[in-house]
Amino acid sequence: MTSSTAPAAVFDSGSVETGGLPRLFLGPVVAIAAAFVAVEMAAAARYGLHRDELYFLACARHLAWGYVDQPPFVPAVARVAVSLFGTSAFGLRILPAAFGGVTIVLCAATARELGGGRRAQLFAALAAATSPQVLGTFHLLSTAAFDLFFWVSITFLVVRLLRTENERWWIAIGTVAGIGLLNKFNVAFLAFGLVVGLVAAHRGRMLRSRWLWAGGAIAVAIWTPNLLWNARHDWAAIAMLRSLHQENSTIGASASFVPAQLIVVGPMLLPFWFAGLGRLLRHQFARSLGLAYITLLIVDIASGAKPYYLGGIYFVLFAGGGLWLEERLAAGRRSPRRYAWWFVLGAVAAIPLTLPVLPVTVLPTGDWESKINKDLSASVGWAHVARQLGDVVAALPASERANVVVFTGDYGAAGAVDLYGKRYGLPNAISGHNSYWWWGPSGATDGATTVAVNLSRAYLLTIFSTVTPAGTVDTAHGVWTEERDAPIWICRNQKISWARAWPDARHYG
Repeated sequence: MTSSTAPAAVFDSGSVETGGLPRLFLGPVVAIAAAFVAVEMAAAARYGLHRDELYFLACARHLAWGYVDQPPFVPAVARVAVSLFGTSAFGLRILPAAFGGVTIVLCAATARELGGGRRAQLFAALAAATSPQVLGTFHLLSTAAFDLFFWVSITFLVVRLLRTENERWWIAIGTVAGIGLLNKFNVAFLAFGLVVGLVAAHRGRMLRSRWLWAGGAIAVAIWTPNLLWNARHDWAAIAMLRSLHQENSTIGASASFVPAQLIVVGPMLLPFWFAGLGRLLRHQFARSLGLAYITLLIVDIASGAKPYYLGGIYFVLFAGGGLWLEERLAAGRRSPRRYAWWFVLGAVAAIPLTLPVLPVTVLPTGDWESKINKDLSASVGWAHVARQLGDVVAALPASERANVVVFTGDYGAAGAVDLYGKRYGLPNAISGHNSYWWWGPSGATDGATTVAVNLSRAYLLTIFSTVTPAGTVDTAHGVWTEERDAPIWICRNQKISWARAWPDARHYG
């Protein structure tokens, strides 16, 4: 009997443990995932590269086992993407979009592990494919995109572990967690939430399994090269986390965390999200996943975490929501087509806010409006920044242009200069921001004229005797970015060498 005609009892979690799993409806689920990837790639080449993508490209040219603000996974992916597809927004975003498609399939597969049939799997996939956080995050090459993939992979494996009670699945969980830690440390918070959830759901005996400890050992072994890199670099990641905590851990951040989840997950998915959580909390073997979500929600509120940090746990809630909706439909309540249209309408509402489908001219010009999705405006105008700096350099006497130094206050401008600067006669940039500081002032000639951007005059006067304004950064159509109106300076008569100046140039954030 198929999921569309079976009574609700067929989809009770108990039937999964005592009988076989429902069929995996791979064709329709893959069709939803393929449509998601197609939408992502259709928008991939609009606007331009994001400031973080420029930075990842710079990191890819300095491959290492770690960086100040992330482990090595995404820079390595950027290196692969450039090798396969070239240096372009379209090429750089192929792999994130593909991983997004796999994430949607795993969300549907999680619904199946919970006991969901065709409708549960399809609605879980639809929820994942139309959620604003998923649409926006997988648009860019970022640690956040792959973090979502690792979270859904781990929660899928945990649900399978709980369903089968085959503790050898801890090996797979540990392996995926270890690779996930090479992408973003956020996976460790998921592990914490899962441990609390298992204990609270009276499944703590699973934590005493020798297979869990074997899986944990594998995770640590995979993560070890990054830990060693940090040990050799003054635990830069910890210093970075401390800096971010100081920036974000405010009463306002904590108070806005829960309302922000409506934007992250999508207002249209609110009933589905809540019903999914309720269904998990009533589930025979997966109650611990619902408790893990509640644990992480409390921790993130208390710590003032960024709203998207919780994003990866919603996939198992979507799977629970699919199970709930399938049971509701089996009871004869409304048509499944009506619910499907609800998801489609949610996507239509979300796409203009998450993907670059609108003209640049309608992007926010003010700081407040840009907070809806800063990633869109952060993808505008970076080649123009390099061109502006190139115009400043071109106006210098020929003797000064020969050894000119470009010094930036942030990795976005530095990445733009490194990628686009050659066409405007610029050398590679130096910067004290994050990992750029660790790469040092390579190529900077002491005593040469320096063009600086997004740095204060007071700071520059500690290095140079003469600091002259040369304009400010402007953006296309006045679009707000973190770089807009940043000062550009011409600095001469250097007082101290770059080697002496460099320790004070470092800033993380």
